[in-house]
Amino acid sequence: MAWMSMTGFGRGESHGEDISVTADIRTVNHRYLDVHVKAPGKFVSWESRIRSIARETLRRGKVDIFINVREWGGSGGNLRINRPLLSGYMTEAARLCSEFGISSEITFSDLIRIPDLFVLDPESGDDPSEARWPFAEKALRSGISMLQESRRTEGENLRRVIRDALAILTNHVSEISSMTAGNKIMAAERFKERISTLCGEYGASIDPARLHQEVALQLDRLDITEETDRLGSHLSSLSKLVEEGGEALGKRFDFLVQEVFRELTTSANKSAHPLISAVAVTAKTELEKIREQIQNVE
Repeated sequence: MAWMSMTGFGRGESHGEDISVTADIRTVNHRYLDVHVKAPGKFVSWESRIRSIARETLRRGKVDIFINVREWGGSGGNLRINRPLLSGYMTEAARLCSEFGISSEITFSDLIRIPDLFVLDPESGDDPSEARWPFAEKALRSGISMLQESRRTEGENLRRVIRDALAILTNHVSEISSMTAGNKIMAAERFKERISTLCGEYGASIDPARLHQEVALQLDRLDITEETDRLGSHLSSLSKLVEEGGEALGKRFDFLVQEVFRELTTSANKSAHPLISAVAVTAKTELEKIREQIQNVE
């Protein structure tokens, strides 16, 4: 299954004899699906349907949808001026001029640039937004199709980057696993040296059997075999996700990355071998790269 990025852009258009509708869609990463719609005031009734269509396809990400509508003659209606809008514009312009001492030089060219200043009243009493909706829907679905292709291409790029980083991380974990035996020997020697030093300082003696028992207990505490086994299991699951994909991929991947980070930290803290700690730090750096990339995956 293809990977999908949460970052992408799509544009769709639909044209009729007297109308042109454009849908621009931009998406970025977000924990949940968050859809925002901006449409011309007279077509505000479209917004709920636009959100529903977006949710049919998109699962995660912040989605901004911009609907632009152009209409011209031949629509069988009467053109009028949106007088409340014009009145409010002129009132605010006059207030600004008076308050800040600005000379007013508003021209007709300035006025006709005001969005939605001219309103088309259909000859029938029907809601014009309903008659225009099929054009908006076609533009929207076309835009979503382009968006998904964009997100799919970026998702496959992310898959390649993460696959390469995961291979490097797997090598680091294998290196840590190869040092577990040496870690036990090093921990035992350090513990015995410490006991001998303490006995010499305080003139005490210790029963060899008791010493052997204490060393065994300490080795059990410092053993990182379980941690490396779990690391191998988590990395195997991550590799499977990379190749197979699936639903809620980003969330599942993020959870496993957190588990790998935890096991690396525990391994570094428990080990007596200095190289294990050094490799764990390097592995965490590679893991952080994966964590950053996975934030963009749907």
